Amino acid sequence: MAQPQYIEVKWKTGTYFKANANDALKEIEALNESHGGYAPDGSLVAHARDPKSVLHKDFEWDDSIAGHKFRLGTEKKIKRSIVVVTEQANGIKNKPIEIRLFQRAKVKCNNKTQRIWLNTFDMLKDEEGRLQLVEQARKELEAFERKYDALNELSDVLDPIKLFLKK
Repeated sequence: MAQPQYIEVKWKTGTYFKANANDALKEIEALNESHGGYAPDGSLVAHARDPKSVLHKDFEWDDSIAGHKFRLGTEKKIKRSIVVVTEQANGIKNKPIEIRLFQRAKVKCNNKTQRIWLNTFDMLKDEEGRLQLVEQARKELEAFERKYDALNELSDVLDPIKLFLKK
């Protein structure tokens, strides 16, 4: 599966960061590469301590205001918030869609399973990554079904979801 051409890289609607999303993506990808493909949690925080990092101003560095957990939360929010706009959705030309670029994934590293952030398109190319994405989608659909099952107005949407979940 070829990686789609991005129309643009931007922050997800409703989020605000000082850094340019494209510059942030470049730093994250470089950091991942320097860690053999994926950087462990906390490495972006450590990298952004450098005032030259484009993400430096998006972290709170005053420990009296925020500690390490807050900065880890910022790291996760940054990675969850970068979306790319692709040229097509499900083969339909000229219908751009936003896709979250990083997903949480489990990988085995040094005989230990870690939860890290991986590029969505890399996960789609990998059988195990693809299975993890499908399982995450299943969990989200189950939550959606539980939340809205009482709404008869959504039966046209919920019926196919219920069929999928029975598989």
